[in-house]
Amino acid sequence: MNPLKKYIVLSVLTSALCLISTGASAAGGHGNHGGGNKSGGGCKTTIINHFIPKHLSVVKPNSEFSFWVRGIKDASHIKVTAKNIPVEMTVEDKKTFFALKGNLPDSLSKTAARIKVAVHSPKCPAEKGILLKISD
Repeated sequence: MNPLKKYIVLSVLTSALCLISTGASAAGGHGNHGGGNKSGGGCKTTIINHFIPKHLSVVKPNSEFSFWVRGIKDASHIKVTAKNIPVEMTVEDKKTFFALKGNLPDSLSKTAARIKVAVHSPKCPAEKGILLKISD
């Protein structure tokens, strides 16, 4: 076989293999990227957003925080922790989303805490959080 033909055939085969492997990884989903959900990437209906205060804010102990959850019908599926301590939340049904408010646990002071929101919805579970620095 002519060296030029070998080069062309090798280039075509390499390109074809790259295209096939790219398609296979795309079909496998995106894991836990985007939207803050853990459903394998196919579910994008549960959205956790509008955190107040913002990620990496410095707050005082026992500060209030809030966020919204949309895409679920039952707020009892929402569990919130601050540095792995369960946080009791007040929930307001706004028809198209739930507005939640709570306070940091009294025991958290002079530390950083991750506020973790987990939605255990059977159809579309999601998880998202923010990190707050708690001053004195």
